[in-house]
Amino acid sequence: MIDSFPTKNQIKLLIISLMGCNNALAYESLENSDAVRERQQSNEYVQKGIRTGAFTILPKMDFTNEYNSNIYFRDKSQLNFGTQGIKDSYIAHFKPGFSANSNWSKHALNFNLDTNLAQYATQPSNNDYNNVMTQLTGRFDGTRGNHFDTGFGYNYLTETRASPDQRSGLTPTIYDTKVIDGFYTHTINRVNARVGLNAINYSYQDVETLSGTTLQMSTRNHWMYAPEIRVGYLIQPEYEAFIRFQYLDASYDTLVYANGFPPSTNQQGQILNPSYDRNSWGYNALTGIAFNVTNLITGDASIGYLQRNYVDPNLSDISGVNGFVNLKWQPTSLTTVKAQVSRTINETTQAGVSGVFATGVGLTVEQALRSNLIAHVGADYTNSIYNGFVFPNTQNRNDNYFAGTIGTKYLLSRNFTTDLSYTYQARDSNYLNSSYGVNQVMLNFRAQY
Repeated sequence: MIDSFPTKNQIKLLIISLMGCNNALAYESLENSDAVRERQQSNEYVQKGIRTGAFTILPKMDFTNEYNSNIYFRDKSQLNFGTQGIKDSYIAHFKPGFSANSNWSKHALNFNLDTNLAQYATQPSNNDYNNVMTQLTGRFDGTRGNHFDTGFGYNYLTETRASPDQRSGLTPTIYDTKVIDGFYTHTINRVNARVGLNAINYSYQDVETLSGTTLQMSTRNHWMYAPEIRVGYLIQPEYEAFIRFQYLDASYDTLVYANGFPPSTNQQGQILNPSYDRNSWGYNALTGIAFNVTNLITGDASIGYLQRNYVDPNLSDISGVNGFVNLKWQPTSLTTVKAQVSRTINETTQAGVSGVFATGVGLTVEQALRSNLIAHVGADYTNSIYNGFVFPNTQNRNDNYFAGTIGTKYLLSRNFTTDLSYTYQARDSNYLNSSYGVNQVMLNFRAQY
């Protein structure tokens, strides 16, 4: 999915889990691509940073110029939909940030700060936003092969306008996340075991509509708990078989209002915009194999079963086969090909819908044209099936997401880079006024030390 501007893997995971209604696979940022890293590490383009005591500080400043052809992600049938019909805009993104990484021979402590201060030329009072993303991670090394990894993140984010859960908002929905995780890994001969917990708290702000009413998005506040255990067996140095079991628990603070609208009744006494107890629990059981064939082909693949049970009797349970594939192929030292497949269940606030079963596939290719010039092209597709519906709908919602991108990155020196990309993303939905198409052109300049 190419929605906001995720920067680190954990932030990507947060956005993917949240945007259950719009979660085509995210492209890896080109600044973090394998081709860029290899070029930087092998020559004079590596960022040196500022070494101070036991830490190296790596400051950066991005200035991104964006053209967006459809900032509200509207269907073309909504051409004259008040102030939020199909509108384009130039958007300036100012993104200062830095990372601080320890230089210790044992143990590790790292901190990362990213920001995205977006200024719109079109209707700025309805669209400007300021995002902040932080991540603190640590690793504590024990005896050989044993270590404990932990992390904490606080993120102040903006929900994409494409989300069906806040389509009536005058401004985008603001939310913050708190991420806490801890995992212990223990290795004995060919067997390694990993056990731990990931917990994410989502906290939403209410938002006004065009008519002046308040969408009570704060009813979406909840915790997501995911304790898990993974056991792997090293068949031979290049192949590891594994099993993984993850328990899933969603705990909401209160009843959730569908799309933020409080419950009401019509003249016939029928309940409109019903609220739901969206607390749920379930599991994700997987078995698979991880492989590293002479660094030419690396990745992992798995298949399993996913189950989610909902407290509210008006929300039906979801289950089905799931799995993932992550593959990286380097046919030459200058070319990297990546493929991903995933299947998961995401949260939503749609009336009568318990969750969204999303299946996604993605492919990216990176090519180093010169030592300081890297090109990339990518495409992805996601099918999102909504589990349930209410009147006046007569069938489950089914959305198909398509996205494609092409771009180049030019490393001017160790302190300056620039990149240009074009992205097209679209949603084809069987629900009225829910499809869209968006063209984005991005020109970024980075200064770093």
